[in-house]
Amino acid sequence: MSKQKANRQAFGSVRQLPSGRWQARYPDPAGRPMNAPTTFPTKREAQDHIAGVRADRMRGTYRDHRAGLQPFGPYAVEWVANGGTRGRLAAKTQALYEDLLTGPLAAFHDRPLSAISPADVRAWYARTRKTLANAVKNRPGATGEARLRQAYSLLHTILNAAVKDRLISENPCQIEGAGQVNDPERPYLSPEALADIVAALPEKWHLPVRVAFGAHLRLGELVALQRGDYANGSLRVERQHLYVRGKKVTTPTKTGEARTVVLPPSIAAEVEAYLSATTGFPRSPLFPRRDGEAITGNALSHAWRKAARGIGLGQFHVHDLRHAGLTLAAQAGGTTRELMARAGHRTARAALIYQHAAEERNAALAGAMDALTAAAVNRARPPRLEAVLHLEITTPESRATP
Repeated sequence: MSKQKANRQAFGSVRQLPSGRWQARYPDPAGRPMNAPTTFPTKREAQDHIAGVRADRMRGTYRDHRAGLQPFGPYAVEWVANGGTRGRLAAKTQALYEDLLTGPLAAFHDRPLSAISPADVRAWYARTRKTLANAVKNRPGATGEARLRQAYSLLHTILNAAVKDRLISENPCQIEGAGQVNDPERPYLSPEALADIVAALPEKWHLPVRVAFGAHLRLGELVALQRGDYANGSLRVERQHLYVRGKKVTTPTKTGEARTVVLPPSIAAEVEAYLSATTGFPRSPLFPRRDGEAITGNALSHAWRKAARGIGLGQFHVHDLRHAGLTLAAQAGGTTRELMARAGHRTARAALIYQHAAEERNAALAGAMDALTAAAVNRARPPRLEAVLHLEITTPESRATP
């Protein structure tokens, strides 16, 4: 016992305060004397704390409690400025994070990182939910829940970074499911429904919509296409147009990586005919307005909403084009890796969504096969599937056939 006490005293010391509580002192990593973060009711507990600090130093797991005294706000601002978890944030994402830090998360700005407790987070969450709901109460269908989810998710991510930086011991964001997306899955936009919407659109939007569908483009990628991006039946997708705080900016794609997408042959033929009938430089917008500037996503979205609602298909959004095209590619036999390449996905998780949607159509496809078989047995002419949007799904083998 005496040897254990000697070792503790060699590393640090304890003393009793006028209040009767005990204070523990020991050198910090730089060798300067420092006090424990709290006092202790007994001498033994103070000595045990010193022994624990020494053991953590030897294991390399020591965390200096003083590091967590820095305020959340400056730490969060620096985290965003340095590109977040991956070291790079898209311009639109960075703007969103900055807005959240000065908005819903402003309540934590001056709080020391180590002073944010799970109870504090729960109280903030309940209070912010009411505030955001009141702010949108006059907007039909708005609840403020998406904004709350974004704020909580950002808070959770930043405090996770503080844990990894050894500034705090654990993440106080412990509300189950608070940062998860619970949006219902978008309805499947069938080729037939898409054909009806395209027919209701003004003609100038027909080809952009077909290209977005056939190449699985995000809206920002579609409007950023240039004439030189098309070559030999393929599109080179390497940029997107976004609006950040009302100003248009051009950035790399969402993943930061360019990709080449082979268009369905019929759509490629339409693009070639369009390029032959129009003029422009390689870096000119592929789909320009009358003033020569590129079309905007807002203009296409407005035209789409008007056309879709006019024919009773208002449940579909222009963003469903990408989902519909990838689902059709999955139904045509696209593997996860092939879908990732065409869509520009970084992980397999997103691509699996479209394969799941394709699997759900197994019964419908089986029924269609049965109908075609019955028609052949009865020597009747099988029903012919019309080429919706002139889209053709081909395989390398079929393209090689003379």
